[in-house]
Amino acid sequence: MTLKTRIEKLERLSKAQQTHKDCICFPADEPPVLGLQAELESARAVLCPVHGLRFPHSVGTTNPPRWWLPTHLHLQTWSWRSAQYIKAMKASFPGDRWPATKVTEADGTVRYVLKDGTEILRIEPEDEILEYRPPDHFKL
Repeated sequence: MTLKTRIEKLERLSKAQQTHKDCICFPADEPPVLGLQAELESARAVLCPVHGLRFPHSVGTTNPPRWWLPTHLHLQTWSWRSAQYIKAMKASFPGDRWPATKVTEADGTVRYVLKDGTEILRIEPEDEILEYRPPDHFKL
């Protein structure tokens, strides 16, 4: 192998590494797990400087239960993912709007509000309060 060939290979390798360093796409085998439409829209709005679109259009959202914490606030769920996934998730939520703040109203309503005032999730209190009442034969 000539010196010229070696230099060309090193240049190609360096360029490929630089491209990978700038990429903020989600890995093909790890699509984003997003629970809110606002999170999905935010992630789609950020384009990769290398590839453009960062994940397939087939990614959807879930209907979160009352106890659920929005994905962008639940960083522990990212810890077992790849470094590229974590990098892509961080890029999905620009600091000028995210993270959302949890606001609990006096009536029990829970709201998540972005820094610009946009409400991204509202969870109304449950109407029925369940109370345990032991059967009559247990009374003393």
